[in-house]
Amino acid sequence: MGNKDNNTLSGFHIRGENEGVLKISMKKYRWHIPKSRRFLNIQLGDIVGVNKTKAPVLVTEVFREDIEDTGKSYKSIFYLYDRAPKKE
Repeated sequence: MGNKDNNTLSGFHIRGENEGVLKISMKKYRWHIPKSRRFLNIQLGDIVGVNKTKAPVLVTEVFREDIEDTGKSYKSIFYLYDRAPKKE
């Protein structure tokens, strides 16, 4: 399965930054990646905006979930704020 098939991500809300170190909440949440945003190819370590408040979230996992099978629904992401640094 390619990355564009991923429709769900999990991560932590970013609560702030102190001297370049992100402060994150301790609770992990999941969000839906709408079809219109899947072309962004969101990866581990990216920072996305969720809900209508555009709250920043640090992505810790991106995967495919069959919503029809699980019966779960999640709020959607709206923006890609920042890409994770590339390893050289």
